[in-house]
Amino acid sequence: MPENEYVLYPLGFLQSPLKEPGEAPRQGREGAPDAWLEVNASVAEGLEGIAVGDELIVITWLHRAQRDILKVHPRGDQTVPLAGVFVTRSTQSDFAYTG
Repeated sequence: MPENEYVLYPLGFLQSPLKEPGEAPRQGREGAPDAWLEVNASVAEGLEGIAVGDELIVITWLHRAQRDILKVHPRGDQTVPLAGVFVTRSTQSDFAYTG
Protein backbone atom coordinates (compact mmCIF):
# COMPACT_ATOMS: atom_id res chain seq x y z
CA MET A 1 0.00 0.00 0.00
CA PRO A 2 1.14 3.57 -0.56
CA GLU A 3 2.62 5.34 2.42
CA ASN A 4 0.06 8.15 2.16
CA GLU A 5 -2.60 8.19 4.81
CA TYR A 6 -6.05 9.67 4.47
CA VAL A 7 -8.63 10.41 7.09
CA LEU A 8 -12.25 9.87 6.09
CA TYR A 9 -15.21 11.47 7.79
CA PRO A 10 -18.59 10.01 6.88
CA LEU A 11 -21.20 12.45 5.65
CA GLY A 12 -23.88 9.82 6.05
CA PHE A 13 -24.61 6.14 5.90
CA LEU A 14 -26.28 3.83 3.42
CA GLN A 15 -29.12 1.93 5.06
CA SER A 16 -30.68 -1.31 3.89
CA PRO A 17 -32.73 -4.13 5.35
CA LEU A 18 -29.76 -6.41 4.53
CA LYS A 19 -27.60 -7.00 7.60
CA GLU A 20 -25.14 -9.69 6.48
CA PRO A 21 -23.10 -9.79 3.25
CA GLY A 22 -24.42 -13.30 2.49
CA GLU A 23 -27.99 -11.93 2.29
CA ALA A 24 -27.15 -9.65 -0.63
CA PRO A 25 -27.57 -10.66 -4.26
CA ARG A 26 -24.38 -10.45 -6.32
CA GLN A 27 -25.84 -7.58 -8.36
CA GLY A 28 -28.58 -5.10 -7.48
CA ARG A 29 -30.64 -6.13 -10.49
CA GLU A 30 -30.81 -9.65 -9.03
CA GLY A 31 -33.46 -8.76 -6.46
CA ALA A 32 -31.76 -6.37 -4.08
CA PRO A 33 -34.09 -4.44 -1.76
CA ASP A 34 -34.17 -0.65 -1.85
CA ALA A 35 -31.45 1.15 0.07
CA TRP A 36 -31.30 4.78 1.11
CA LEU A 37 -28.70 7.35 2.10
CA GLU A 38 -29.09 8.99 5.49
CA VAL A 39 -27.10 12.22 5.58
CA ASN A 40 -25.76 13.52 8.89
CA ALA A 41 -27.59 16.62 10.08
CA SER A 42 -24.27 18.46 10.35
CA VAL A 43 -23.86 18.44 6.54
CA ALA A 44 -27.51 18.35 5.42
CA GLU A 45 -27.42 22.05 4.52
CA GLY A 46 -24.98 21.14 1.75
CA LEU A 47 -27.78 19.26 -0.05
CA GLU A 48 -29.68 22.47 -0.76
CA GLY A 49 -30.42 22.69 -4.48
CA ILE A 50 -30.36 18.94 -5.14
CA ALA A 51 -33.68 17.88 -6.64
CA VAL A 52 -35.51 14.57 -7.06
CA GLY A 53 -34.11 12.92 -10.17
CA ASP A 54 -30.67 14.55 -9.92
CA GLU A 55 -27.80 12.13 -10.29
CA LEU A 56 -25.26 11.94 -7.48
CA ILE A 57 -22.02 10.03 -7.17
CA VAL A 58 -21.81 8.32 -3.79
CA ILE A 59 -18.40 7.05 -2.75
CA THR A 60 -18.70 4.18 -0.33
CA TRP A 61 -16.40 2.57 2.18
CA LEU A 62 -17.37 -1.04 2.68
CA HIS A 63 -16.25 -1.45 6.26
CA ARG A 64 -16.34 -5.25 6.17
CA ALA A 65 -14.15 -5.62 3.07
CA GLN A 66 -10.93 -7.59 3.42
CA ARG A 67 -8.39 -5.08 2.13
CA ASP A 68 -5.65 -7.67 1.61
CA ILE A 69 -7.65 -9.57 -1.04
CA LEU A 70 -6.89 -8.16 -4.48
CA LYS A 71 -7.98 -11.04 -6.74
CA VAL A 72 -11.06 -13.25 -6.61
CA HIS A 73 -12.84 -15.81 -8.76
CA PRO A 74 -15.70 -13.84 -10.40
CA ARG A 75 -19.04 -14.62 -8.73
CA GLY A 76 -17.20 -17.12 -6.50
CA ASP A 77 -16.92 -19.59 -9.40
CA GLN A 78 -13.66 -21.52 -8.87
CA THR A 79 -13.70 -22.65 -12.52
CA VAL A 80 -13.25 -19.04 -13.67
CA PRO A 81 -9.71 -17.59 -13.52
CA LEU A 82 -8.83 -15.08 -10.83
CA ALA A 83 -9.50 -11.44 -11.67
CA GLY A 84 -8.89 -8.13 -9.88
CA VAL A 85 -11.49 -7.12 -7.29
CA PHE A 86 -12.15 -3.77 -9.00
CA VAL A 87 -13.14 -5.49 -12.24
CA THR A 88 -15.38 -8.06 -10.59
CA ARG A 89 -17.19 -5.67 -8.25
CA SER A 90 -16.24 -8.08 -5.50
CA THR A 91 -17.54 -7.51 -2.00
CA GLN A 92 -13.86 -7.36 -1.04
CA SER A 93 -13.55 -4.08 -2.94
CA ASP A 94 -14.65 -0.64 -1.80
CA PHE A 95 -16.13 -0.21 -5.27
CA ALA A 96 -18.24 -3.35 -5.12
CA TYR A 97 -21.67 -1.78 -5.45
CA THR A 98 -20.97 1.14 -7.74
CA GLY A 99 -21.91 1.26 -11.37
